[in-house]
Amino acid sequence: MLRKFLLALLLNLCASKLAHAAGPFGLGIVLIDPTGLSANYYYEKQKSLSAGLGWGSSHLRLNLDHLWYRPNIVVIDRIPIDLYFGVGGRFYQHERRNGDNESEIGVRVPVGVSYHFRKVPIQVFGELGPALVIVDDSAFIIDISLGGRYYF
Repeated sequence: MLRKFLLALLLNLCASKLAHAAGPFGLGIVLIDPTGLSANYYYEKQKSLSAGLGWGSSHLRLNLDHLWYRPNIVVIDRIPIDLYFGVGGRFYQHERRNGDNESEIGVRVPVGVSYHFRKVPIQVFGELGPALVIVDDSAFIIDISLGGRYYF
């Protein structure tokens, strides 16, 4: 019983120290579209640069966005949820069935919600990314992403 208490106390102290030491750069994973890596850099308190890189057996996907955050827009059971929106670019390359490569370039306007845990430097987010493809084809696409990042 004493071991469990001491272990819990040690973990809590480490987590609170990490939360105070969290830096402006976050790295993590993103799921759905694209599935891969996610990075975010806060260069001001409510502004950041975000990137998502996804890949598969026959495609490569890259998003680069500038984001503006509005903190505590929604509060659910005393849990503050941040809203963010932005503008950015989208690059998508995939191999067709006949072996030809096709590339698309587009403009994105992502909108999402995020939550930063108080005791550990982790952020979770959900995002809708409407995009207008302007090179190679013309199309309107909505990307959906869920992910998490660790800040250091």
